[in-house]
Amino acid sequence: MIRSLGEAGFRPGLHGGRVWKSTFWLMDYLAGDPVAPGERVIEIGCGWGLLGIYCAKAFKSRVLLTDADADVFPYLDAHARLNGVSVETEQVRFEAMTDSHLARCDVLLGADICFWPELESQLRRLVRRSSEIGVGRIILADPGRATFMRMAESCVEGLGARLIEWRSATRAGSAGYLLVLDRRRR
Repeated sequence: MIRSLGEAGFRPGLHGGRVWKSTFWLMDYLAGDPVAPGERVIEIGCGWGLLGIYCAKAFKSRVLLTDADADVFPYLDAHARLNGVSVETEQVRFEAMTDSHLARCDVLLGADICFWPELESQLRRLVRRSSEIGVGRIILADPGRATFMRMAESCVEGLGARLIEWRSATRAGSAGYLLVLDRRRR
């Protein structure tokens, strides 16, 4: 099915042509600190959307999957159908995420999305805005690129986020970092 989408001309161009290891690190993390049923999740830079699909399936979350590249959505739709879940999608870049997007969100997730220098400042602003608007949890994963580490350090210092070194429980030799900003009332 996936091969046929490529043959039909759908070729993601912004690195959304596969599932990245950091997606699985976030799934591992959420398995131990789950999303509450019915919470509203936005996955930014979703690519094929497996992280958001996982939240919809495992936690019965309401999910909005966003990406700048429209060619990822046929892959995402196929995976959602295969997993028997319904998700919303929207083509939107990080810098175009509106306050109304964020105000409808309880959990903001992103995996392997800070790979270009300009994304560092865009994500830093998006995390800050999300925190100010009241998003309860923001969790981003990355293999440890310099752009991500600078953005994460800024969020640790300025917002009280935590930077966690993560080693996958399910994939040998797979390690990276999670940036976690948790504002939930406990």
